[in-house]
Amino acid sequence: MNSSQLVIGSERRGRAGRVAVTEAPPAALGPPDYADAFQVGRRATDGRSAESWARAGFDGLPTAARRAALFIHRRIFGFDLGEWDSPDHVFGWRIVSSEPELLHLEAHSRLMSGRMLWRLEADTLTMTTFVRYGMRRAAPTIWAVLGNVHRGGAPGLLTLAARASEAG
Repeated sequence: MNSSQLVIGSERRGRAGRVAVTEAPPAALGPPDYADAFQVGRRATDGRSAESWARAGFDGLPTAARRAALFIHRRIFGFDLGEWDSPDHVFGWRIVSSEPELLHLEAHSRLMSGRMLWRLEADTLTMTTFVRYGMRRAAPTIWAVLGNVHRGGAPGLLTLAARASEAG
């Protein structure tokens, strides 16, 4: 099994990957300038909440990847992040709401605002990211480069979250 595969149910195999955005953006964000979604399969017997999935994914990041992501979020995007592992934050992003099937996270700066929605369904977890630019000249240029890092890392993040269930 490679780094982006996991077992779904007892016999099917799935891949963490990009899917169409079907989630509506949070009203407080306004119309997003960017949106994407990534999905991974989950076992029907996995009783973890959406928040537990998100924490497992971020906690599973290798130290160097975690530090790099936090550097980008804090120093380049300028997000005013909380403690990465506090009860009110996941990876520094503020928890707006946490229900068993839906986790809503947000981070803000003058440059941009971001929202992440982690939604559980019967056999999948979908992470949808919305970005709204604050600085209309700088933000699109910065996101054009660093959005590639996000899109490259998101499948691995979801795979880490899924593997936490397999290990548990």
